[in-house]
Amino acid sequence: MAENAQEKKYNLEDLLNKAKGIFEQVKKETSKNLNVLIAGKTGAGKSTLINAVFGSEVAPTGSGKPLTQNIEQYQITNNFSIFDTKGLEMAAFDETVSQIRDLLKEQKTKPVYEQIHIAWLCIPEGNRRIEEGEKEFHKIFKEFDLPVITIITKAIQDADEKGVKFSDIVKKELSINDDKYFQRVRALEVEDDEGEIKKRLGLIKDNKGNDGLIEKTYALLPKGQNTAFARHQKYNEELRQNAAREHARELINHYSIAAGGVTAAPIPFSDFVLLLPTQIGMIAHVSNAYGLDMSADTAKKLAIAFAGVAGAGFGVKLAVGSLFKIIPGLGSIAGGTMNATIATTTTKLMGHAYLSYLDDNFDELENAISSISPDILKEYWDKAKVFFPDDAKNIASK
Repeated sequence: MAENAQEKKYNLEDLLNKAKGIFEQVKKETSKNLNVLIAGKTGAGKSTLINAVFGSEVAPTGSGKPLTQNIEQYQITNNFSIFDTKGLEMAAFDETVSQIRDLLKEQKTKPVYEQIHIAWLCIPEGNRRIEEGEKEFHKIFKEFDLPVITIITKAIQDADEKGVKFSDIVKKELSINDDKYFQRVRALEVEDDEGEIKKRLGLIKDNKGNDGLIEKTYALLPKGQNTAFARHQKYNEELRQNAAREHARELINHYSIAAGGVTAAPIPFSDFVLLLPTQIGMIAHVSNAYGLDMSADTAKKLAIAFAGVAGAGFGVKLAVGSLFKIIPGLGSIAGGTMNATIATTTTKLMGHAYLSYLDDNFDELENAISSISPDILKEYWDKAKVFFPDDAKNIASK
């Protein structure tokens, strides 16, 4: 065996462009669309509720895309939309009912991932009555087998001076026999007439263990859509982190298998950079699962850091400039070949190392990304090898 194999160079921008293409392809294959319909008359607190659950100013007035005169679509992300119905007031009632029927009929002809997946029917507590439009909408949602949660908004006082609860009236009028389809919500803190501050209510599980709107919505959504909902909602941090972790693990498995495909025919260890586009696509996608949009500069930084970690494990040195320069070292690893098993397990360990880093820094993700370094990644790489000993053996034995 020669003391050193020939030095190899790879264009950094070419690698990143390939990574972007792989990322976009996998995103198409793995993305789960989420469509939420929210209905209620003007002043029911729909925008306040949307902003409380999904983040401030998600639904500013007038920002929606009109689908009809009385239905607007808010495109929150490429695969998450909120449909807002207007005009439950009597003046526009017949027209709105007709339009919502047409919308739901059209939705039923589409693939499941493009359909509306759940409805929130908002009824303000202050009026203490249910209007015909609200009853009709609830009936239509049930008619189209659309899961619907009836939400009493602006909840301050359930029982009136005679002790009659508005929640009981609503449940009776709409024949709601299971609380998983019903929730009282106060989306903002308010001050009552006595100056007492009433905190938000009903968005998440209370101290008695009763589920809130977010948990109930998650439970009613189909598999895949519920994970998307958990990742997009901003109020239940634990649910959001768990969903991000679950989605990231699925992505890591997907990319690890793809990396194995790159080495279906074994390649020299000195060509390990050929795996990098798949691995950087994975890193970008896992970042996306955690709500991070990676800039080109950040992608470059991570590409360099991960290449350095992986290269050290394969007995090669890395010089970085506008080109990746791969300098093989001494030993059987540098002179040997990489097969699909090694490529798959290396990518899996890399993904889980990065996932663990994001998980440990979930409360300050932006700062974590800006401060990442090869030393940090090496630390998490070593932890991943301990957590997945069989995969670590697959690499070490080659």
